[in-house]
Amino acid sequence: MPDSIKMKAAWIHAPLDVRIGDTEVPSIDDSKALIKIKTCGVCPSDVRVYTGARKNATYPRIAGHEWTGEIVEVGKAVEGFAPGERVVADWRVICGECYYCRRGIFNYCSNMGRGEMKGGFCEYGYAPARNLRKIPDHVLFEEASFTEPLACCLNGANNSNIRIGDDVVVVGTGQIGLMHVQLAKHLGGRVIACDTIQSRLEKAKEVGADDLINVSEGNPVEAVHDLTEGRGANVVIVAASATKAAETGLEMAGICGTVNFFAGFYPSNPITVDPNLIHYKQLNVTGSHDFTPHDFTTALKLIAHGTVNVKTLISHRLPLDEIKQGFDTVIDLAGVKVMMEVDSDR
Repeated sequence: MPDSIKMKAAWIHAPLDVRIGDTEVPSIDDSKALIKIKTCGVCPSDVRVYTGARKNATYPRIAGHEWTGEIVEVGKAVEGFAPGERVVADWRVICGECYYCRRGIFNYCSNMGRGEMKGGFCEYGYAPARNLRKIPDHVLFEEASFTEPLACCLNGANNSNIRIGDDVVVVGTGQIGLMHVQLAKHLGGRVIACDTIQSRLEKAKEVGADDLINVSEGNPVEAVHDLTEGRGANVVIVAASATKAAETGLEMAGICGTVNFFAGFYPSNPITVDPNLIHYKQLNVTGSHDFTPHDFTTALKLIAHGTVNVKTLISHRLPLDEIKQGFDTVIDLAGVKVMMEVDSDR
């Protein structure tokens, strides 16, 4: 057990009101492990809670789900894990018994045990042993914090029908888009990255994009067609949270192409689309939501083997006391990935 029964946590009390305060170190039952949190990445979903854009959010609350740490205590029924081991936690505690789990659609589990997992922007968390993955010795805590968002991207890539030699457009090159660039490249795609921020496009080039389109400098649909001999893309992944990006993505796709609306749209607004565009091009329009336990395991493997370089995406490393700056940095689209260092030992 930790020496103190209190821990620091970043409490969001109301939209745009986040403060560091003390709270109880959680206790664990026999099936769980208590974990000293080392790092936690800032996800756009955390920022939506902070800004109030997530309408069903309740306050006060501790946000954060991309967390890693070191086990300090294990319950009596826990096997295979011990104090001192480095772990990353899969926050989706699935039931394995509902209609969707029986069909293998674990990312839509109807009975997720949300109270079974606690952690985030705080000093200690806990998780069931079955939701923990051991971090390989050569992988940094901050790198392992990307396991959850990369698992989401992996689910999206698997849903996008990318084949060797395909022209793949990634619309939006924030942290998510940059992971999609790397996955598409690994799957054999020729990758075209689109964004309005030149520094992010340059990062996309660094991690493997073959061609860059600055949307603010011309017509991106025409640019995609110019780069694909007039055909359009085989796959378009919309990783930008803007309805205009969705509309543009549909126009970028070529015959029998796949368009994946990967990003959530906040605020949610209708898009304008000519249904004949989908009909006559025989487009496959899909979405992608969260991840499965296997995606989570595979994402950590991709990080460990260097298939996806996540460390290069970290633009800001901040202590927990500066959580407000972390949120505001994401809102301002400054940098790429903000990593909160809950404990300074990365």
